[in-house]
Amino acid sequence: MPGARDSARMYAVITVSVRRPGGARPTPDGAPRLAEVLLIDHSSSMVNPPSRLAAARDAAAAALDRIPDGAHFAVVAGRDRAAMIYPPRFGLAVADARSRADARIALHACTPGGGTAMGTWLERARQLFRGLPDVPGNDPFVRHALLLTDGRNEPGYESRDELRERVEHCASEFTCDAVGIGDAWDTDELLLITRELGGRASAVGDLARLSGEFAALTARAAERDVTGLRLRLHHRADVTLHSFEQVHPTRVALRPAYVDMAAVESAAGGPIEEYATGAWGAETRDYLLCVSAPYRPDQLGKVLFLTEVEVDVAGPAGADVELPEPAAVLMRWSDEADLYSRLDPRVAHYLHEDELHRTFEQGCAALREGDTAAAEAHFARSWALATRTGDTAMQDHLRKLVDVRSRDERDPVVRLRTVIERFDIEAARIQAGTSVLPSVERDR
Repeated sequence: MPGARDSARMYAVITVSVRRPGGARPTPDGAPRLAEVLLIDHSSSMVNPPSRLAAARDAAAAALDRIPDGAHFAVVAGRDRAAMIYPPRFGLAVADARSRADARIALHACTPGGGTAMGTWLERARQLFRGLPDVPGNDPFVRHALLLTDGRNEPGYESRDELRERVEHCASEFTCDAVGIGDAWDTDELLLITRELGGRASAVGDLARLSGEFAALTARAAERDVTGLRLRLHHRADVTLHSFEQVHPTRVALRPAYVDMAAVESAAGGPIEEYATGAWGAETRDYLLCVSAPYRPDQLGKVLFLTEVEVDVAGPAGADVELPEPAAVLMRWSDEADLYSRLDPRVAHYLHEDELHRTFEQGCAALREGDTAAAEAHFARSWALATRTGDTAMQDHLRKLVDVRSRDERDPVVRLRTVIERFDIEAARIQAGTSVLPSVERDR
């Protein structure tokens, strides 16, 4: 066990899967559960070149085609203020052939202009979702926003702190995927939005791919029909929680939800935390838990309980959801070095993914500062970690930044390319926010 045994941190990977027999479940009145808001950048920069706005409109039209009949939707023009494109008055339309056609016409009639303030776009989506009709049984909708931008917030319209505040207002109310086109968008802004709102950021360099990306993201949202799932952690009295986050398929910040202590039974004796997880389809997500507990000599060699993980579902939506039994996180203190120094392969994988993200960011910072040697050292470490974790997508991005002279897994040698495009750097930063499954899972 570590020298500082009373402060040792212990990790566990929690895997949650949703399996759904049959097709997507409708709301009790027979309508799809989906409510979709498309947030399409219509600032002045979108017409430079004109093909950019044309591609954005085509992509929005492709997304509209994936919204099922009976679902609710709206299209919003994002400028320094959000404006309704369709329906023309504030509210959500019901999807059918006529409303989708009208929305496409309105898209092409909308005039771009002004600046960029993405927090106001998200705030408009929040207001629209709050106007959803009451559903019998109070069955919640899947609320999804899809944001497209070619630029970054302009300080005269919205500061980074104002954006963060508006994003936090939207947390737990809907999920949001964000797509950057061109090369002037800000990676930190897109990742702030998607990490806090449980979505995925992507960078599309080839505008011919944009429609396919939008269609796929909307289709995925339409397939997510399980809502209200929560992860509840029951800790032993002396256990300290250090972190708990989603690590696959994307890195997502989890926010503790309010726990009604009178309604929750726990034999663990310690604190209880509960986390909302957004909407689910038939999919698997991994979460990384980090806790610590004080060491006592009489515990050496004993198997001890740390935390119980329970999956619960909030509200009447859970009436037809079959939940698994709670699972215990156990540990054993040991003085055998080959035991306490060895990480579980799945834990090691996600710790290496986290190190890959940090190391790559350090390389980008060194590159901005003109420190070539430091950038190459960090990118070499990034290559080694991407190789170790099997992250071939990250390796593809790194190849656009460096030439790999030696592929030795432990000590690779890389050299910066003579010409590096800003888009390639930022697209790689976006990629670093995703993860791949551990090899033990990929090989199944």
